[in-house]
Amino acid sequence: MANTGKDGRKRMKKRGQMAEAWARMKTQPIAVVSLAVVAVLVLVAIFADLIVPYSKAITQVASDKLLPPGTAGHILGTDGFGRDMFARIIHGTRTALEIGLISAGASIVISTFLACLCATVGGWVDNLIMRFIDVVSCIPSLVMALAICAALGNGIPQLVFALFFTGLPMHTKMVRSVALGVAKMEYVESAVALGAKPGYIMMRHMIPNLASVIIINGTAQVSMNIMMGATLGFVGLGVKAPTPEWGTMLADGLSYMLRNQYMVLVPGLVLALAALFINSLGDSLRDALDPQLKGRA
Repeated sequence: MANTGKDGRKRMKKRGQMAEAWARMKTQPIAVVSLAVVAVLVLVAIFADLIVPYSKAITQVASDKLLPPGTAGHILGTDGFGRDMFARIIHGTRTALEIGLISAGASIVISTFLACLCATVGGWVDNLIMRFIDVVSCIPSLVMALAICAALGNGIPQLVFALFFTGLPMHTKMVRSVALGVAKMEYVESAVALGAKPGYIMMRHMIPNLASVIIINGTAQVSMNIMMGATLGFVGLGVKAPTPEWGTMLADGLSYMLRNQYMVLVPGLVLALAALFINSLGDSLRDALDPQLKGRA
């Protein structure tokens, strides 16, 4: 019965913290707009097949080449292969979020574990991990992603791995810098003195105190990976054709930019807005969840 009561109090406290964070977010118009836009992107990615058939995004119709926006049956026109631009934008949203979320999620989980391990264990483990991170960070992320994709070939799995690997250094360093401060807190030192295992210390004390930095870095990583995925697609090292992808659409539209500007403007605008609002949502979540900002909203 005692455990049940304790668990109940923990759940109530957690619900109270989430309600408080949501109340702070509601007072920020940018946060609400960003949340709404990101929610729309997620819903579009989930229900893309219901919005428009996937076949319409990849089927080439010679007689429908370069139709302007507003043409019957083609809201955003068609590309140089006669494929519907609206369908490619919708299904490109699924591709972008799949690449961004999976690669950023894997990178965040692994790098957070490495950072916490450095802070809790220290010594040669910290030195070994950080020397590896230093070596990887010496190479610009885009150059390394280009090299990995060139070596492994085109495809979503290869692209996800490249973005996951290039995202490790930045997140590991930033989380480690905060985790080292948390590791010096009295309650953490007391847990160590009482013989608590590193895994328990990470889950019970460190990760909850690192939530704000993980969230802001995580959302930044998602938007960055979406942009980098589009960049790799633009240079021909992204997903395999004819999979709809915003960077590939930009590359396809370059040849027609003087006569059919919509082929570049539409995917470019969608890409920029997606990255902007994902970053804005991360900033808003960080401000709402950071205990040090309570009462400032």
